[in-house]
Amino acid sequence: MKKVFVIFILALTAFSSCKKDDFYAKFVPEVLFYEKDKVENADFVSTTLPAGTTEWTVKARVSAPMKLKEIKLYKGQDLLETYKDFQLTPTVFNVQRVVTGITAETTMKIVAVDADNKSTTRTFIIKVN
Repeated sequence: MKKVFVIFILALTAFSSCKKDDFYAKFVPEVLFYEKDKVENADFVSTTLPAGTTEWTVKARVSAPMKLKEIKLYKGQDLLETYKDFQLTPTVFNVQRVVTGITAETTMKIVAVDADNKSTTRTFIIKVN
């Protein structure tokens, strides 16, 4: 009986000393573009503007289970804005930015980085009729 008890204690010690994986650490940030009030289609990656329209409001829901660290919004290769203040909502942030001067097909890009420095890049195409 004494041997069984010692083996039980050793097994318990071995299992309790194993490093526990953080379930959320496996996930990267998510970027979902949308048009109206909320995300309705996860595959919304382009829009076509009517002739004569030169501005568009880029909207995206950016989330990260391990808290957001930084979000960068690009128009083509030009950095438009960097977001770093996520104190009120550390895991979800809604980007809304009016982009003007759209006269040809324009690529918008969002790069999201979480607290573990994992990043996601997602693009959105604005086409012009």
